[in-house]
Amino acid sequence: MKIYDCIVIGAGVVGTSIFNKLTRIGKTCLLLDKASDVATGASKANSGIVHAGYDPKPESLKAKLNVRGNKLYPQICQRLGVKLNHCGALVVGNDLEKIESLHQRAKLNGVKTEIWGKQQIQNKVPCINDDINSALYAVDSYVVSPYLFTISLADEAILNGGEIALEEDLISVKKKDCFEITTKKGTYYSNHIINSAGAGYNDVAKILGTEQKPLEFRRGEYFVFDKTYNLDVPCTIFPLPSVVSKGILVTPTVDGNFLVGPTSDESDDCTKVTSKGLQKIKENVMTTIKGINFKKSIRQFSGIRVICGNDFVIEKSKLVDGVINLAGLCSPALTSAPAIAEMVLDLLGYENKELDNLKQIEPYVMFKDKPKDEQQKLLATDENYKNIVCKCEKITKGDILFALNRPLKVHSVDGVKRRTNAGMGGCQGGFCFPKVVENIAQENGIEFEKVLKENRGSEVAVGEIREVHHD
Repeated sequence: MKIYDCIVIGAGVVGTSIFNKLTRIGKTCLLLDKASDVATGASKANSGIVHAGYDPKPESLKAKLNVRGNKLYPQICQRLGVKLNHCGALVVGNDLEKIESLHQRAKLNGVKTEIWGKQQIQNKVPCINDDINSALYAVDSYVVSPYLFTISLADEAILNGGEIALEEDLISVKKKDCFEITTKKGTYYSNHIINSAGAGYNDVAKILGTEQKPLEFRRGEYFVFDKTYNLDVPCTIFPLPSVVSKGILVTPTVDGNFLVGPTSDESDDCTKVTSKGLQKIKENVMTTIKGINFKKSIRQFSGIRVICGNDFVIEKSKLVDGVINLAGLCSPALTSAPAIAEMVLDLLGYENKELDNLKQIEPYVMFKDKPKDEQQKLLATDENYKNIVCKCEKITKGDILFALNRPLKVHSVDGVKRRTNAGMGGCQGGFCFPKVVENIAQENGIEFEKVLKENRGSEVAVGEIREVHHD
């Protein structure tokens, strides 16, 4: 009977960061999730911003972990080979008193910011509205691919001895000498459990017999714009924040396009997109940016943030010894994730001392982004790199096969999309979708109609419309 040091429940960016960190200090760890992949919840549907840390209330967990996480990101992304765009962020508006207040808060949090006047703003962002006269510039704000960051953490952890069990439905947990965790697939044993289930925190807490929390769900909707739309957005642009939200922002992505959003509306755990929400984005962004052509949007999506009071909840359970509760990890949780992992180690009584000679993963670098000499070598040895699967993003069959044969195996079309960008271009998979499905089926030795779009129950096909005869 194998007894893990820790089992982490929830494979979002926070749970995966904890899982990764535990493996790096030599602990045996299993990451459990009900989904078919990591980063399928809030961690795939957010702004992708590594916040500088000027906004959280000083001395709060959000402030401390945001600032620490921000400092950790460059070295982690360099190690993983994940793109991190150091673009900075502007908070714009004409209420100089509020901007100066944010500037003072940034100082208390140890964050470098500058107050800019109209000319500096327009020099940086030509598309800013002409009536914007003042702004706060946060120097150390970045953008990252939140899902590729999470995926890469998972790949690296597996390479260094971590284990992941996906599509796992939790049934019961018993505590004797250790925890006995029963799922529909099997039974696992562990000395500690970390509940990082996000929106499902209370569902897991109920099974564990630990503290349930008053959770609030807020839906954020977004527009994604085509890379060919040449609106010059060199940095993240926020309006002055409100009590419930940082406001409708405009931000570049690491992939070369930009996002507009999100809304912040009360919701259940449902990621629908609404005409009302999209209209709200259009109306609000006009206060900061001029002339956005929403006809150039190629996709709309939404994500759910889970709020628990005014701060993160990161604590030892008082009801069940050996359980760590993580609740209300909304923004800036993406930024804070590496620092949250460090805090969890401390709560568990583990020393933050990483092993020597840890293995590094090969980064996700698509064929189109490789140096010319590497491209020539691949073309000479592997015919798959001559076969373009996704025309919009110029993703080859070789890139798809590379993604399918990583330490964390992927079996879904959306899983391939998050790893390669196939299907993220202008046609949104209209051309490449069947080819991606075919590659997944062939590589995994399954029937075409058994391939999933995302999670269980999302099979891409149920059968052939008519019988096809091949000559």
